[in-house]
Amino acid sequence: MDQTIVVAGQPARNRPVGTVIVVMLLVTFPLLTLLVLEQGRVIDSQRLLIQQLNGDSQQLNAIRARELQDRTKHAAPGAKNPPSDAQQQPGAQPQSGAAPQSKDRKRHESTQAPPAPPQEYPATRRVPVRKSV
Repeated sequence: MDQTIVVAGQPARNRPVGTVIVVMLLVTFPLLTLLVLEQGRVIDSQRLLIQQLNGDSQQLNAIRARELQDRTKHAAPGAKNPPSDAQQQPGAQPQSGAAPQSKDRKRHESTQAPPAPPQEYPATRRVPVRKSV
């Protein structure tokens, strides 16, 4: 009278747990290796793109610098011939002997609020801050 009792929910284990783990590791390690190699290729291609972008940026800056030099060369002949004192409007002060600004003017400029930042967060309000003198 050999009776075996089978409990529902507990299947009979034919394979040891160790072999399942080894099989899973043998499957996942090559996949992880392929993933690492692909990431290396992506990083190399991004490095190349960044180097190209840096070169393009340097070329663009060189072009802008040349354009700025050309503009200053074209603007320089007009600036070399300033109007003489006789041609200036009556009551205007000559630029070379111009008096410095008064202290009141400087104090007034320092109490002005800075320009408003771009509206990145429209829900926030800007609160003016006044400096005490």
